[in-house]
Amino acid sequence: MKLSKIIEQVEFKTFVAMAKVIFKEDMGSAKIGELLRALPGVTTVTLVREERPGVEIFKIKLITQKDGVAAFNSFKQNALTKYTVIRVVKIAENSIEEK
Repeated sequence: MKLSKIIEQVEFKTFVAMAKVIFKEDMGSAKIGELLRALPGVTTVTLVREERPGVEIFKIKLITQKDGVAAFNSFKQNALTKYTVIRVVKIAENSIEEK
């Protein structure tokens, strides 16, 4: 079976949610945004608000085969395990919506 036929059978969903990211203060929001964009499944990262140095709120868009909560839990775990500069990731579960 060709890869294109397999991909056609797979159902992907797109979700958007707000995430508060706490990180080392010497990193800028642009750098943190780039790190988050490099995570699996992330399609866009938009800075919504800078609460204070080292604390930013981002709008994250993911593409996944999972449901929204599971996808953002995976995103959170990936961010925390791959990047030591990121200290905390909080997903506003009530903001998760399918696009």
